[in-house]
Amino acid sequence: MGQVVMFAGSKVGTGKTTATIMAALAAHQLFKQRVLVIDATTTLKATQNFKQIFNIEPTSNVLTGLAVKDLAKVVTPLRAGLDFIAGVPTLEDYFNTAMEAAGTTKTARTLGLVPPLMNILRDRYDYIFIDSDAKFAAVMDNCLASTNYVVIMQPVGKAGFDATDKLFYYLKQLKQELPTVKAEIIGHLAVDFTETAPFYQVEPVSSFDVVDAFRTVITHNEWLAEDAPFAPQATHNTIARQMAGAMYSEVFNELQARIALQQQLGKFATNAGLTEQGQAVDLFA
Repeated sequence: MGQVVMFAGSKVGTGKTTATIMAALAAHQLFKQRVLVIDATTTLKATQNFKQIFNIEPTSNVLTGLAVKDLAKVVTPLRAGLDFIAGVPTLEDYFNTAMEAAGTTKTARTLGLVPPLMNILRDRYDYIFIDSDAKFAAVMDNCLASTNYVVIMQPVGKAGFDATDKLFYYLKQLKQELPTVKAEIIGHLAVDFTETAPFYQVEPVSSFDVVDAFRTVITHNEWLAEDAPFAPQATHNTIARQMAGAMYSEVFNELQARIALQQQLGKFATNAGLTEQGQAVDLFA
């Protein structure tokens, strides 16, 4: 049964979409996993980026899958073992309309749309990554209710910690109201784009609990600094792309280890740490 993962946060611009795409590419190319990415945003950055990376135009989207009650029918193959479901800008409007038609209870809003359809997809993939907006609304509720594990994108600084607190308590309240929601926060991924040192030389910020924080810190990188790093016209070089690939290969490696440990032992880390230094790999090769 596949694992459903969200890189989430209540603050925009923390790299959720980039982390989702890069983790998916790392899982598929380096770790040979069967991967599906679902764009559940209204900004469609993941959809646009996948179109640019693979030069493909999806013929359907997540809204069509919800309407026909079968997400499997709207999957776009990218490579063998790597699939994608495109987003649509009117997704939130559809959720609001569906809620009015089906009832306005918290249970109906959260459990009645995406979760039943996600269960059909789990057996087909090793990992399903969901990209969602940083907005507490019906779409995020459905994504959280469909998810096994959440990685919180944690920008350094007070604003970042405040945003993390909001998401943490929002999920906690959602699980209290709806016990069938089982999403677990698997850890915090530190993001510091002002740090110019390579990611493997940077220690997680001291405010993070050692067990909770990922060992990797996402740091400044020429590839990440581009306004549109996945765009064909981006000026980043091969070394910059390999450095970004190394960062996110390390992130997925640790994510996979944390999930295994959580399932076996009920905890996410060991005193010795979970991962070794990431490999420099070009995920776009």
